[in-house]
Amino acid sequence: MAFLFLSLASWAAGADFMKPCDIPGLKGTAKCGTFEVWENRDAKAGRRIGLKVVVLPATGSPRASDAITFLGGGPGEAVTEETPYIARDFAALLAHRDIVLVDQRGTGGSHALECDLYPGKDAQTALGAFFPAERVRQCRAALEKNADVRMYTTAAMVDDLDDVRAALGYDRLDLVGGSYGTRAALAFLRRHPEHARVAVLEGVVPPTKAMPLYFPRSAQNAIERIFDECAADAACHAAFPDLRGDLRTIVAKATANPVPVDVLNPKTGDTVRVTLSRDLLGEALRYLMYQSMTGLYVPVLVHQAAGGDFAPLAEFALTSRLQLVNGLGTGLYLSVTCAEDLPFIAAADAERVAANTFLGDYRYLQQRAACDAWARGAASAQMREPVRAQTPVLLVSGAWDPVTPAADAAEVAATLPHSLSLVVPAGGHGYTGVPGAEECVDAISKQFIERGSVDGLDTTCVAHLHRAPFPTKPVDTKPVALTSEQQRALTGHYVGESGPPLDITLDNGKLFAQAAGDPSPHLLAPISPTRLRVLGRFSTYFEFDVENGKAAGVTLRRGGAQSMAWKRSG
Repeated sequence: MAFLFLSLASWAAGADFMKPCDIPGLKGTAKCGTFEVWENRDAKAGRRIGLKVVVLPATGSPRASDAITFLGGGPGEAVTEETPYIARDFAALLAHRDIVLVDQRGTGGSHALECDLYPGKDAQTALGAFFPAERVRQCRAALEKNADVRMYTTAAMVDDLDDVRAALGYDRLDLVGGSYGTRAALAFLRRHPEHARVAVLEGVVPPTKAMPLYFPRSAQNAIERIFDECAADAACHAAFPDLRGDLRTIVAKATANPVPVDVLNPKTGDTVRVTLSRDLLGEALRYLMYQSMTGLYVPVLVHQAAGGDFAPLAEFALTSRLQLVNGLGTGLYLSVTCAEDLPFIAAADAERVAANTFLGDYRYLQQRAACDAWARGAASAQMREPVRAQTPVLLVSGAWDPVTPAADAAEVAATLPHSLSLVVPAGGHGYTGVPGAEECVDAISKQFIERGSVDGLDTTCVAHLHRAPFPTKPVDTKPVALTSEQQRALTGHYVGESGPPLDITLDNGKLFAQAAGDPSPHLLAPISPTRLRVLGRFSTYFEFDVENGKAAGVTLRRGGAQSMAWKRSG
């Protein structure tokens, strides 16, 4: 009990490095600060780096001695940038528990290792190599002026987190991790089990599996499941009777010669001609399945491309490269994977796993080449072993996940005796597109964190989840033309009840949307004078409420359902 009293007293006094702060889009109080750690934790000498820390204090009492913390994906995600959304989604747990957010070293406000792999506005540049060799070398040279990129590993990250925990005076942490964040959470369980109360793992990455070795096979299995579900659906099967044949057709065509396609440039809004290679075609299909909502479009887009229209797939490939691949901390991604993954992959194994898959082995080959140009940190063989812990753990997977399939969660759960594994039907790496899935998983996760045990959890909502219908109409990516007056009517600053403020801007005759915290604006493709699609997201659009020639408010809809709403400010 002595430690409990110490931790509560420490928080009551307040850590010296934490001060009250305002966060755009956040309702309620927050504390922000910078916590210094050794860049080289083993030497405890040389450069010290600052970690960005945000604490959302519990709103009620009694306050628990444990705190909830979120471990970002990627690796490369800066979790503090998600503060308003986390506060909204976990408001119920804030009644008795603080939420602690720490940007992982190498991300966000924690000595970020940023690389711009696809500079300039040329769209074709972004459709080239996954890791352009010269850009990787240039990025390393620039970063090494102020960072030792070998020191940015998962082990260092979780040891940093435990130092922050101790400095803030918390007894234990409730770990919530997604994708790479599950690897980090498992590493925390391995290295600091006494300071972990529970763990929620979504999209589970087993420590035994090195990235990207199994990417091709996992993606192939996921697309096969989607094809099987389409075949069992009368409307989908009638529209697309031979999807496997369609897939063979488009892979063969792109393999023979890159396919010329006219697309919108996400950076400028201009229509440009690009060529889509077999590698980028496979990558687009794989990333489509990351979210259930875009995964639903796999049948129609494969069939559409087999008929000669590759424009939707090319648009998705381009936006994914610029917003997903280039949007994460690429330098950290290389520091982690070049130390912890690529050294444990044999070329022969990569070739074997990739055989007869639509993705092929290009990702392994290009990532290996990038790592040859990167400084490699140390990683022990022990980190590849299964994690054995007595900590209660909830594991959640998507049945369509192309990168962390449910079988991976089952493997991890086998050495966690107090665990429960759930599978979301038609779930991808994320579940947007399975109605009610996010609410169901969030409710189970919150119940689990409150109880501190998987025993007796009410998980019945999972059995009632069903995917949305497969779209069967061809996707039209060509925007409608708006007059200057119609465009100006939509521009402005918008604020909402939950989430950060939103700006709609006009640049060179094109409309862009950017919420506070977004690294860059998103091009909007008009569907009508009041409905504009987010480029690369076929069923995500902004719907404007126009009154007297001026927008009074705007609603973001995903798959037709309202996701967020704002009103014009001023």
